[in-house]
Amino acid sequence: MSVSEHERHQLFTWFEEHMGSERAATMMSMLPPVGWGDVATRRDLDQQIGAMRHDIDLLRHDVRQLEARVDAVEASLRHDLREQLRTFGTWLFASQAAVIAAVSLLFALH
Repeated sequence: MSVSEHERHQLFTWFEEHMGSERAATMMSMLPPVGWGDVATRRDLDQQIGAMRHDIDLLRHDVRQLEARVDAVEASLRHDLREQLRTFGTWLFASQAAVIAAVSLLFALH
């Protein structure tokens, strides 16, 4: 049962009238504060810590999967880049050979 602030004040007034202010203050200090039911217990905290640890483990797993995907995409991009450079190198060599052949032919005909 939750005690309201008004009920606490009435109790304090009764204690004060019958036992004096010092004893009334002592009695009131022994009562839990209003809203005590909202205070977390050690068990509540342990459950929250367990849930957070589980969530962190799931996040770590997700990060590892993401890293693996990024590594796979990086490897694929590197492979594609190497292939493109090889193709470009072959094309560049062939075009230079064609230019040299054309210039040589021009000199030969001239």
